[in-house]
Amino acid sequence: MLRNCAIVLPSFLLLWVSGNNDVGSWEMREVTSDQPKSATVTVALAGAERRMTEETYAKANGLSQGEVGKRFAASGVLRCPGGASSAQVTGARDVITTVAHAFRDACKRHTSPDKCIFEYYLGAEKRIIPLSATLWMGTCDDAAPRQGSVDWAVAKLRFPADVTPYEVYEQSETLVELERVLAVVGYDIEATGKTDKDGPFNKTIQECQIRDVRDWQTFETNCEFEFGASGSALFRQWGRRMTMLGVVFGDHHDQEYCPRGGCEFKSRKWSSLFVTLRGEFKDRLLAAVRQSAAR
Repeated sequence: MLRNCAIVLPSFLLLWVSGNNDVGSWEMREVTSDQPKSATVTVALAGAERRMTEETYAKANGLSQGEVGKRFAASGVLRCPGGASSAQVTGARDVITTVAHAFRDACKRHTSPDKCIFEYYLGAEKRIIPLSATLWMGTCDDAAPRQGSVDWAVAKLRFPADVTPYEVYEQSETLVELERVLAVVGYDIEATGKTDKDGPFNKTIQECQIRDVRDWQTFETNCEFEFGASGSALFRQWGRRMTMLGVVFGDHHDQEYCPRGGCEFKSRKWSSLFVTLRGEFKDRLLAAVRQSAAR
């Protein structure tokens, strides 16, 4: 079954919950590969659960929870009349990236962005920013409406968020098979301590690997996600910096292959699916960033 965040369609389940010339630079502590196992990997692979809360991630990496909260403050929740998904402030403080299926079903628009809000936390304080009517999405083909390569969206906030935007690397990105990457989910409804409806939400952070690079537009990973993850970002780590590689739009969870969960990666059987930040997606994002006065 291909999942893509909480509306059920034939063989298709949304991960969306119903109901230099670098841009936005910020630093991240380097996770070195010369150690036998990083603390992050040890915690992430304990049992079947990879996803770490900010608190767990901070402890695993010897950081303060406040520092981690500040570093990942750009990740939050996009709430629209039809449901909620993950999103993040990217490149400029009034620009967010997410998935197109937060705003449309197949090729038909079901939500106007100016009916939606973006929520994020600044320390313990929840902040809410309405979206403007400005929205760019991947060009949808009625003959192939569920093509993952077009399941991306760039939206504008009505006013800037008080966070450091995630960084975009303007030169061409090359996907590297088995490269270790970092996934940050803005809205994980099954994280420890999660409450809803519209109460506090938890982010989750996990180290995982790029797998099965199909083409330059989409790829798989062995990241593990639950409902609410659609639209969240994957990052490449360059020393103390992170650059965004793409956004998750769905996953394969084949119950015949893995009836009880906690399974190992298997391409097109048990994996997560990403649309790459390249081509039209990257061009639209960089254009929005360059036009912004809130970098």
